[in-house]
Amino acid sequence: MRRMLLGVVFCSGLLVTTASLAHAQSAGAQEAREEEQEFKLHLINSILFAIGFGFLLWKTAPAFFNARSADIQKAIKDATGLKIQADFRYSEIDRKMATLPEEVKRMREEARVGMEREHDRIRQETQEEMDRIRRKIAFEVDAFRKEGVRRIRLHTAQLALNAAERRLRDQADSLSSGEFVDDFIHLVERGQTR
Repeated sequence: MRRMLLGVVFCSGLLVTTASLAHAQSAGAQEAREEEQEFKLHLINSILFAIGFGFLLWKTAPAFFNARSADIQKAIKDATGLKIQADFRYSEIDRKMATLPEEVKRMREEARVGMEREHDRIRQETQEEMDRIRRKIAFEVDAFRKEGVRRIRLHTAQLALNAAERRLRDQADSLSSGEFVDDFIHLVERGQTR
C-alpha cells in the first residue's frame, strides 16, 4: 500500500514539474509570474488531491484487497473441492466402465435364468392345465361311455323284452299252455345263470 501511495505521489510530482518547465518556457516574464502563481496554486491543489487520494487508498485499499483476496481464496477452495468431487466421480465412472462388460454379462445371465424360470413355470402351469383338462375329458368320456352303455343295455333290454314278448305271443298262439309254461321256466332259468 505504501508503495502504491508513494508511486501516486511521485507521478503527481513528476507531472507537476514537467508542466511547470513547459509553462515557464512558453510565457513571458510578467505573464510568467502570473502563470507561476497560478501554476503554484494548481500544484498545491494537485498535491493536496494526490495526498487525499493516497490517504483514501491507504485506508480503503487494504480492506478491499483483503476482501477480494479472501473471495479469490474461497473460490479457489471451492473450485478445488469441485475438482476433487469431479475427479472422484470420474474415477467412479471409470471403475464402473471397467466393470461394465462383467455387469452386462451378469445382467444377461440373470435375465436368462429368470426367463428359464418363467418358461418352466409357464410350462408347468400349462402341463397342469392340460392334465386337468385330460382328467375332465376322461371323466366326461367315462360318464358318456357309462351313459351310452346304460342306454345300450336299456335299449338292448327293451329290444330283448320286445322280442321275447313277440316270441311269447307267437308261441302262445302256436303252443299249448303246458309247453308255454315249460318254455317260460326255461327262459327264466337261463336268465338267472347269466
